[in-house]
Amino acid sequence: MAFLYPSFLWALTALAIPVLIHLFQLRRFKRIDFPNVRFLQEVTQQTRSRKKVRHWLVLLARLLALACLVFAFAQPYLKSSAGTTAPGQRAVGLYLDDSWSMDGQNPKGRLLDQARSDAQQTVMAFGRTDRFQVLTNRMEGRQQLLLGRDEALAAVSQVDAGPYAKPLSQVMLRQREALAQSDLLGRQAFLFTDLQRNITDVDAWTNDTAVRTVIVPLEASATDNLSIDSAWFESPVRRLGQAEALHVRVRNHADGPVRDVPLRLTIDGRQRAMAAITMEAGAVADSVLHFYNDAPGNHYAQLSIEDRPIIFDNTYNIAWHTASKLNVMLVAADAPGDADIKAIFSGDSLHNFTVQPWRQLDLGALAKQDLVVLNGLPEIPSGLANALRGFTEGGGSLALYPAMGADLTSYRNALGLFGTGFSTLDTNTVKVARIDLDAPFFRDVFSTMPANVDLPQVRARYRLSPPPAADALLRLQDGSAFLCAVHAAKGRAYFCASPLAPAGGNFARHALFVTSLLRMAELARPAGPLSHVIGDEATIPLDGVDLSGDAVSHLLGPGGTDIIPEVRRTMQGSSLVLHDAELQPGPYAVTNGSDTLEVVALNPPRGEGDLAAYTADELREALKAKGLNTISVLDMKGDSMAASLSELDKGSKLWIWFIIAALVFLVLETVLIRFSK
Repeated sequence: MAFLYPSFLWALTALAIPVLIHLFQLRRFKRIDFPNVRFLQEVTQQTRSRKKVRHWLVLLARLLALACLVFAFAQPYLKSSAGTTAPGQRAVGLYLDDSWSMDGQNPKGRLLDQARSDAQQTVMAFGRTDRFQVLTNRMEGRQQLLLGRDEALAAVSQVDAGPYAKPLSQVMLRQREALAQSDLLGRQAFLFTDLQRNITDVDAWTNDTAVRTVIVPLEASATDNLSIDSAWFESPVRRLGQAEALHVRVRNHADGPVRDVPLRLTIDGRQRAMAAITMEAGAVADSVLHFYNDAPGNHYAQLSIEDRPIIFDNTYNIAWHTASKLNVMLVAADAPGDADIKAIFSGDSLHNFTVQPWRQLDLGALAKQDLVVLNGLPEIPSGLANALRGFTEGGGSLALYPAMGADLTSYRNALGLFGTGFSTLDTNTVKVARIDLDAPFFRDVFSTMPANVDLPQVRARYRLSPPPAADALLRLQDGSAFLCAVHAAKGRAYFCASPLAPAGGNFARHALFVTSLLRMAELARPAGPLSHVIGDEATIPLDGVDLSGDAVSHLLGPGGTDIIPEVRRTMQGSSLVLHDAELQPGPYAVTNGSDTLEVVALNPPRGEGDLAAYTADELREALKAKGLNTISVLDMKGDSMAASLSELDKGSKLWIWFIIAALVFLVLETVLIRFSK
């Protein structure tokens, strides 16, 4: 047994006071002799003997009660096995939660500043020759090294809030891996965190008898926060001259309502739209901002609100590309319908239209197209079919109109790559009976549909069997699909059951043919993600961007950031691999030489906006319920981290038992005095 405050043991000298009181009593006894008192003398002797025993018992009870009080103030404890490790033989892991939520405040100031101060006091509480790991949410490779005390203090002082957030189970695993590399006997881990519920995954925690883990909770004063959750366009494509509707979702994490919070949209440095947000406590509100897409090329936009003190989620960055022209290629076989297709696209300034004969088709040119139209091909070679499948998976759109007397085997194999069946020609005359106006394909195309509208007539058709997930845009009177849209990864394939030749019907001469073909081009190559999450996405796809050539690609961003990312090329296109690059939120330009190929937007994780956190008592209960006895929550002693740390190695505390013992002895003394008279 040892004592936390051994200087209190000097108070044991006070035990002499009751002893002296009992030995030098002020009461004097007088001897009085008178005759015939033999029997009374025997009674007196017996009474004085009992009083003498009672006095000694009272003295003993008082001495024991006083001694127990002195021991209690000296705070005795039983040393733990970790506390016996000598300085210089200990490896200590320090994790500082540097996520954006640590910008929160409490009466002591900013949470991250407190974490840095507490971590530095922790380092100073250990020996100069002990070794330390300093870990943050960035989890860089160098953070797996054990540092000396001065190096650890310097590393702690450089920690600042950033966009990364990791579950605490991953943090504990990294700490244990680093400490296991050391041959030092004492291993201990500290986590300085605000215990946000979205990262405090207690169910994934495990015991480790080799590493004692101590959670140092930092509690924010308030958890009120308003954050921009996400944003998306109503239309999947960005086209020049198009009226855009941008949906913005705002989440209220506060316990009370908010009224008329301004939401601003800034595009390329100019404010283009504004709205006011009103929402109840804990609610989610969707707002729509409208603007006119009046410039081609790459665009960067920022959505912003006003909400303090947590400001990292007050902005949301997005980026997109507006094409000035759509690339449309007709793969022709000199079949009827070619002239109708050419008439739609060749004279339109919004389309860059080219024609290639199907036997001399350059498959490499497919990647540069937005829409590829196959019309009247007598057969579809397997090489062309595989190339078209890769083209649609990469984001392109395909439109296929069969030929009269087509090679069923080659067509069946080609359409089978898209999960679509293709069977024999049926020459029974039917009409198109239904247009799926609820499908996104026809959205905003028709304002009204007359009840007696004249729909195309079909004289010859192949039987199409699209997959269950396909959209049947047009159906015939017998319920079979006439025009269907099949999703293929990032792109889409459109299959028509009837040839465009006059023998197949009048679809090529109908206004619905022009509308559907223009819509196919308009929806070709839908825009990719408007933004990417820092830390969650190590790979950023670059749809339709050509990174070929000898020039080195760069990623240029805020604050003069200039990194050379790894470029990964696949059949689906090119992508950037960021690995563990430390990036700030904002717009980034992908450049190749002097050309800007694309603009991408990066945002911090949205989960950090929810500031709901465990309290220290809640976490203790969770640890107890899970049986995690090697993980503890530090009980802060006022503002002193050093005083709190001094108790970590004290093992079992015994002072409470000495208090109880002192009370027992005082009660015993009272009983002896009252009931032994």
